[in-house]
Amino acid sequence: MEVINKKYNKKIENPEKKYLNDHSCLLDIETTGFSREYNQIYMIGLARVIDDSLDVTLLFAENPDEEKHILDEFIKYSKDITDFITFNGLSFDFPFIKDRMKHFGYEYDFKAYNHLDIYKECKCLKSLLKLNNLKQKTIESFLGLDRDDKYNGGELIEHYKKYCQCQDEECYNNLITHNLEDVKGMADILTILRYSNISKNIEKAEANELSLDKDKNILLSLSLNTSFPKRFSISDSYYYIVFDKDKANIKLTPTNDTLRYYLDDYKNYVYIENENAIIPKQLLDSQNKKYAIKATKDNCFLTVESTFLPVYNKKLFENEKLFKHSYNDKKCYIDISSRMEDMDYIKNYAINLIKHLI
Repeated sequence: MEVINKKYNKKIENPEKKYLNDHSCLLDIETTGFSREYNQIYMIGLARVIDDSLDVTLLFAENPDEEKHILDEFIKYSKDITDFITFNGLSFDFPFIKDRMKHFGYEYDFKAYNHLDIYKECKCLKSLLKLNNLKQKTIESFLGLDRDDKYNGGELIEHYKKYCQCQDEECYNNLITHNLEDVKGMADILTILRYSNISKNIEKAEANELSLDKDKNILLSLSLNTSFPKRFSISDSYYYIVFDKDKANIKLTPTNDTLRYYLDDYKNYVYIENENAIIPKQLLDSQNKKYAIKATKDNCFLTVESTFLPVYNKKLFENEKLFKHSYNDKKCYIDISSRMEDMDYIKNYAINLIKHLI
């Protein structure tokens, strides 16, 4: 068994410090296949942040018979660890470690630790950030991080077999480089969690500027309490939002339309067929009585021509009038004709929109 120790300068920024304490550890394993019963762990990569350095330890089984030795060394290393950070570790790394421990007669309860699985935390980001997949290398590429490693874990299985047969130096370097860059890379890609935490932090955003352009689009700038490592945007026909460093620049595009406001107390109204209108029962007289029928849920509405924005969470606007095209239309709108330059109102609308989208 070989123990490889490396030290790198690594300054952790404030948003990521909450993940990396004195008792947290980054972990990544390499295996000879996916079967926890028939395959082995041949390398365990571990890293801890101490002051402004990343201290990396690689436990390398120079042949499959040394698997027990690296597991023993891992147990010693973990004695003062309370928190593990992995990439898909809750589905792969730790169940694999547990079963290989069991193979050697060890009881190992990985659920006794606190876990941050970066992959699980990032699942919501694939479409948001327009990623092809959620592999670690893909996230590193999105963040502009480079690595020397040319192979994936599956490709390196043959490299390990060849190394075990003839101690090929190139194979050895490929194996070490891959695990080293996987465990180092996790410290770097922690910044991706800033994107998945937008909805938690957006409430603290401050509005800087509100204006209307020549086409009556609403332009709003928000200051955020975190900075994003890479600019990204989300949009549809009603909004365009650009997150750039510590700013969210938002364009809202209202629609001018004629919509219906449906009255909940329709039983208190009648529908006048010849006028295509509703009136309260108390106002029914002899002239219109013969044209009156009971109002129903779908014909008891007021028609309003105005400027609207869509509502994405009805509960947040339950104290406002909600407008629709038809009674069964699931999409609702709010009338903003008198609120387009109300900074607090537009800010709250934008915040609720972002929370819905992310």
